[in-house]
Amino acid sequence: MLTGVWYALPDVVASRRARGWLKVAVIVGGAAWAARAARVADGGTPDAAEGGGKAPAAEAVPTALVARMATAPVIDAQALGLGDTPPNRARPVRAVAGVALAALGVGASVAGERAIHRWGERLTARGVRYAHTRIGLVAGGVTGLSTWALARD
Repeated sequence: MLTGVWYALPDVVASRRARGWLKVAVIVGGAAWAARAARVADGGTPDAAEGGGKAPAAEAVPTALVARMATAPVIDAQALGLGDTPPNRARPVRAVAGVALAALGVGASVAGERAIHRWGERLTARGVRYAHTRIGLVAGGVTGLSTWALARD
């Protein structure tokens, strides 16, 4: 749904600045919704996720990250170089490759967003009504289907 709203905004809001602020609101709202859904999925109740109730503390299973934080040592002797084996250090080539891949991913995302917006603008210039909304509905449907397919166990 949020994907559809994201791509349909140019049909509804003419101001580029207002669209930017609305997209920030979509991101913040989506993150808040996802965080609430994650809390409910971890064993809390919808009221507990909103702060109005208590999650079942005795029955709650900690997530993998919380369990690791509770059991992993704070200071590791091996990492400080105090053990028998040298610490496992990341290779500079891997670090540079990771940064390059992250930058490539961000660049590809920006290029894709711009291409989709230009496509909507070309359709609008040809007289297609609600071109961005149509693109948003398709993109939202594809996102929803892929999320559903990946969430199935």
